[in-house]
Amino acid sequence: MTSEEVEPTQNNNKTVPEPLSTFSSLPDEIIENILARVSRWHYPSLSLVSKRFHTLLSSKEIYKTRSQIGATETCLYVLLKLPFHPCASWFSLRTKPNNQDSSGMSVVPIPSPPTDYFPLLRSMKTFGSYIYLIGGHYFEPSSSVSILDCRSHTWRDGPNMSVTRKSPHTVLLDEKIYVMGGCDIDKYYANWIEVFDLKTESWTAFPGPDVDEIRNHIRQIGQRGCAYIVTVFEGNIYLVVDDKEYTYKPKDGTWKLVKEISSFLSDDSIEAWCEIGKVICCCTDSGYLMWSASEIEGRVWREIKGLEKLREHPTRVLTTGYVFALLDYGGQILVLWDLKCPLTSRHKRSKNIWYAKISLEPRCNGREVWGKIECVDVLTFPDRPYTWFHCVAALV
Repeated sequence: MTSEEVEPTQNNNKTVPEPLSTFSSLPDEIIENILARVSRWHYPSLSLVSKRFHTLLSSKEIYKTRSQIGATETCLYVLLKLPFHPCASWFSLRTKPNNQDSSGMSVVPIPSPPTDYFPLLRSMKTFGSYIYLIGGHYFEPSSSVSILDCRSHTWRDGPNMSVTRKSPHTVLLDEKIYVMGGCDIDKYYANWIEVFDLKTESWTAFPGPDVDEIRNHIRQIGQRGCAYIVTVFEGNIYLVVDDKEYTYKPKDGTWKLVKEISSFLSDDSIEAWCEIGKVICCCTDSGYLMWSASEIEGRVWREIKGLEKLREHPTRVLTTGYVFALLDYGGQILVLWDLKCPLTSRHKRSKNIWYAKISLEPRCNGREVWGKIECVDVLTFPDRPYTWFHCVAALV
């Protein structure tokens, strides 16, 4: 055969298999891994594609995959207190469709808990995809626990505490919820603190403070009807009573006085606060956003700089006379606010709540924190005008 000659092609009529090109032909494991990377706010629409999609998106396995690949999202929930209604109306906040910069959010109603009262933030805790409502209200103490699964927006009952409590304080530390107070410290000293293990969903009782001074303070403010502050910082629990600051170390179960005059409070009382990384951010009663770096610095409060535009905003967010909520929104500050109504129209609040997303940047070797306003927008609720609101966040 010469170099010019070419051997005839054989099997010219043989059909070449086409590559797999349809998404539905992929195995469930691969489809699940792909869907886990999509924002969960698209899940309701994707569930309509087919029964297979609906099954995969309804499974708890897809949320395990989201957690493993780091695709969890911060989901926001607003609780509204309606006039003459004891319980709360719950809403989830979702990014508006086709909103590429994720700045706009819409409001979607979700089922309310089986409680007949409006819970206080101090009695609520979030861990992962679950929100926990613990105890009862001021006038109706309870030992109950209600748990919201933020993946399916369904409620279930958790194990009861050993003590009935009214609006207790709760803090989250090392995958455990510490519940303090809401009951007579003398009568229930042996279990004034109860600890809920989130892995085993079981309760353990702890005695109250072994320092007589703390017990006297708590007893006195209970008689006056005043509140105290409980927070967590750098692995310790801080209790602020009558401007004095005590710390509790869970590892050895000891209390001690750390400050005669608390640095957690200031001349301008704190309206709301949140912890972002190793920085505590707060909003004062006068509307200033403040920050504090660490306990080493004595928790000195400094103003977050660069937020002058918020003061120029038509709603004047950073000024006195507003109700605030402050949240860690994926490393950003999310601040929500509305106007305080005059006493003569306390049941005529509007349906709108304003919010702003603010990024933080440390400067000057950590001595300053500057804020960058990412967006300012308004939420409109379908219900009647409300009298109060709370906001909580969960990772889903």
